[in-house]
Amino acid sequence: MKQNILSRQMPAIAAAIFAILLVPGCTGFSEPPKPVESYVLSYPAPMTAGTKTTAPDAVLAVQAFDAAAPYRSRHMVYADHQLRRKTYAYHQWVSKPSEMVRDRIMRDLQAARAVRSVTRAEKRLEAPTHVLWATIEAFYEDDTRSPWQAVLELTATLSVTRSGQSGHCIIMTKTYQARQNLSQNNPLGLARAMSKALAEISEDLGADLRKALRR
Repeated sequence: MKQNILSRQMPAIAAAIFAILLVPGCTGFSEPPKPVESYVLSYPAPMTAGTKTTAPDAVLAVQAFDAAAPYRSRHMVYADHQLRRKTYAYHQWVSKPSEMVRDRIMRDLQAARAVRSVTRAEKRLEAPTHVLWATIEAFYEDDTRSPWQAVLELTATLSVTRSGQSGHCIIMTKTYQARQNLSQNNPLGLARAMSKALAEISEDLGADLRKALRR
C-alpha cells in the first residue's frame, strides 16, 4: 500500500526537484552578470586656418572641470520627463563627463592654436598667463522630444594671472549650449550626438578665447 502511494507521488516529487534546480543560486550556479558597455566622446580635432596662423602668446592652464550634481558620475543620464532624470543600467561613460569634456577641449585648443601652450593646471611646466575653468550644467539625453536629443551646457570662465600676485582677474565668462539629434535611440546614438554637441561648443569656445586673448 505504502509502495503504491510512494509510486503515485514520485512524479510530483520529481517535478518539485526539477523546479528547484531551475531556480538560480539553488544549485550553486547562476548566470554571469550582464557586461557594462562604456562609451567615449570622439570627433576630429579642429584644423587651423593655415600653417602660418599665429597663436596668441599665452600659456593657458586648464583647471579640472566641475559638473552639476546629476552629471558627476559615469552614469549615462536621460530624461523621460522635464522633472525626472534616470540612468542606463548597463551603459556608462568611460570616465566622468567633466574629465572627458576637459580632455577634448584641451586637445581642440592646442590643435586650433588658440593659444601658444595648453597645460593642465595641476601639471603645468611653466607659469601660466591665463587660467580656464568650466562647469558642466547639463549632460544628458532628452527623450521628451522627437527625435531624441543630446543636451550639453557648459559655463566657461577665463582669467588672467597677475604677475607677482596671488589673485586672478576674470576677463570672460560665458555659457554655451548645444543640442544634437540622436541618429538612433540608444546609448551609442547618445555618444555620437553628444560628441557633435561638444565639437560645436569647443569650436565656439576656442573662437571666444582667441578674441579675449588678443584684446
